Amino acid sequence: TKGFSTESCRSMVNLMDKDGNGKLGLVEFNVLWNRIRNYLSIFRKFDLDKSGSISAYELRLALEAAGYRLSKRLHELLITRYAEPDLALDFDSFVCCLVRLETMF
Repeated sequence: TKGFSTESCRSMVNLMDKDGNGKLGLVEFNVLWNRIRNYLSIFRKFDLDKSGSISAYELRLALEAAGYRLSKRLHELLITRYAEPDLALDFDSFVCCLVRLETMF
């Protein structure tokens, strides 16, 4: 991947920073790293054409594999928020989406 955007990094730190100091300790980072590895394996599994991005349809399958069964409306909102104009998400957008869902749930 091309790396993570500033928005993704902020979201990940906010999710994992349990003591609220704005930093990740070793334990917090280890948990985050394991989640990123899990997200990457899910992303690769559902990037069916190996293009480096997933379609709106592939996103639904990937989110279900990550444990999120979402309504059609919520899925559409996520596509609107995180997808490119061609309705595809790269890994950075996928991670940002999952982190936001994890924060909400």
